[in-house]
Amino acid sequence: MGCPTGESSDSRPVVDNLRTHDVPPNESVMPKHNAIPPEALTWLAAWPGVRALTIHGGPTLARRLLDDGHTVFAMAATEADVDKLRDVSGALPIWARPEAMPMDPWQFDVVISHQGFHLMDSSAALPEIARVLRPGGCLSASYIVRDDSVPWVRRLTALLRHYDPVAMRGNYGHDSLQRLSSSKYFPEVEQRAFRIWRSVSLVNLQNLVASQPLSAKLDEGQRSRLASEVRDLYQHSVRPGEHLRLPFQLLCSRAWVSHDELTAPVMAPDNGIKIHM
Repeated sequence: MGCPTGESSDSRPVVDNLRTHDVPPNESVMPKHNAIPPEALTWLAAWPGVRALTIHGGPTLARRLLDDGHTVFAMAATEADVDKLRDVSGALPIWARPEAMPMDPWQFDVVISHQGFHLMDSSAALPEIARVLRPGGCLSASYIVRDDSVPWVRRLTALLRHYDPVAMRGNYGHDSLQRLSSSKYFPEVEQRAFRIWRSVSLVNLQNLVASQPLSAKLDEGQRSRLASEVRDLYQHSVRPGEHLRLPFQLLCSRAWVSHDELTAPVMAPDNGIKIHM
């Protein structure tokens, strides 16, 4: 297999602007698994009709891949998470950790992890993922993170940091993607970013601020003043009759496997997938 025809291996992320979502006032503005745009999921899967293994992806990612016509094996590290995967018709759940996969080599075209690569011990997981990937296959990993480049978001960040210097410093785990670039098992890494816009009302914004850790540290007078300042910021930033738009980025990496550095010989199984119990 290898990099799909016409794709660039340039390591600089390409940013695609995607759809706007209206957020009900009682919902979090943070996009969930099902917010992965179809264009991004296609990029992560690399080809049509792949044999895919998901790690830390949950049932929603498995369903999305099945709906797109892929064959899906879904791995989870806890019994509770495996039970959730059993509800996904068509997916084969596997109770295991990526650091020790109970299966033969060369089983999958793509291994996909969403919002979970930082949970792995990459020193043990990356050679295991390389072992179960077929020649020319790839590891695709992604994270949804807030995009603070929009002016009104920068103003909101500055306002909150007046109360708490570390406010709005999202720790999403996406820094872990840098480990792919230094892995001898994945010598070629592509990156791409998809921007996701969320439509945010004043109530949504107030809920977002109230959910910040700094809110618990404020007294009643400070919370009231902050609420007033947030309302003023919103009203001065939004056009009449509209909502503000809060941007997120889906950061994606696609790392192409090399079996040259594996310490043990990798031999393809005679037929079918074998999961060792």
